[in-house]
Amino acid sequence: MRAQTSLTPVISPMQDMRDLGVVPDLSGISALAFTSKNGVEAFARLTNMRLPAYCVGDATATRARALGFAAQAAAGTAEGLAQILPQTGVLHLHGQHVRQVLSLNHLAIYSQDAMPLSDEAQALLLENAFDAVALFSPRSAALFAESLPETPLPGLAVYALSEAVAAALPNRLNTRICPVPSAKAMLGLLSADFPA
Repeated sequence: MRAQTSLTPVISPMQDMRDLGVVPDLSGISALAFTSKNGVEAFARLTNMRLPAYCVGDATATRARALGFAAQAAAGTAEGLAQILPQTGVLHLHGQHVRQVLSLNHLAIYSQDAMPLSDEAQALLLENAFDAVALFSPRSAALFAESLPETPLPGLAVYALSEAVAAALPNRLNTRICPVPSAKAMLGLLSADFPA
């Protein structure tokens, strides 16, 4: 980000991913569906089994391939992923907080424990010192919304990865939505608004 924009990043994760330790029953399962890289990584830690993987987008599919899966990517949304899934034999592996399950067979294999903003991020937010905030999931957006001060933040622009992420934010925010749900599109928006 430093090379493509004039922004100085402050990283403050809103969720802590923790494996639940559940081992999926793969009887009758011939393919896996993943809606995040976290699901891929959690499953890879659970077992050496590598079934064909259908992934929500390119980043998730790239991570799956790196971990030994034959992976196919959808266009970046759960709805798009649902369209490319086989009719039967699919297990959707996801976190405890999931917007949409994609198969009759589904299982939460990791938790997304809420985390407060870092002290630095909270102080900058209260001072209205942020130019932009980038949010990549509906849950992170909802948690961010809970941390907002009641006073208006006129200078803050919030960048949402998708419509679903934007829907979790209050209307009072100046929110921009990526044209496609990808990190590349997010960086494109930020670099256009805050050129290096």
